[in-house]
Amino acid sequence: MTIKMNKPSNWVKKIIYSIEPDGNLIDIACGKGRHSIEFSNRYKVFAVDKNKEFLKQLENIKNVETINEDLENSLKWSFSKKKFKIVLISNYLFREKISDLFNLVDIGGYLIYETFAVGNEKYGKPTNPDYLLRPDELLEIKPKNFKTIDYFFGESFENSKKSVVQRLAAKRIS
Repeated sequence: MTIKMNKPSNWVKKIIYSIEPDGNLIDIACGKGRHSIEFSNRYKVFAVDKNKEFLKQLENIKNVETINEDLENSLKWSFSKKKFKIVLISNYLFREKISDLFNLVDIGGYLIYETFAVGNEKYGKPTNPDYLLRPDELLEIKPKNFKTIDYFFGESFENSKKSVVQRLAAKRIS
């Protein structure tokens, strides 16, 4: 079975292609793997998702290692003690473990976060406030040892869909 997937985010591509191509990248809640595939020629990619069918489609992609894991339970993640050059989160929000995402970033590494925000309700799903970032929420939770590289909160048009998003690219400086 082939699974149809959206194209990678233009903003994510712009940010990641500005970072030197070596090291590892973890794609949190990778879904169908649009970003994992895109960046597998530049980094060793760890594609994490709870959907086994999605991950099965990525098993034969060079430089991609799949991790089947439910990110939304009380257990420590199997990869929580590892450090990554790039931690990528796209279209995913689980506030209870958001600080754990920053802890995965190696010194000198980057957190790249893009997901839906308050205001998206007028364009479609998600509409549940549990899955929508509040204004400037990513900036407010960003630890002090991270420097903001890029930030955006507002309307976006991508993959033929209008939405309200929040984006943060931050570099861990210590």
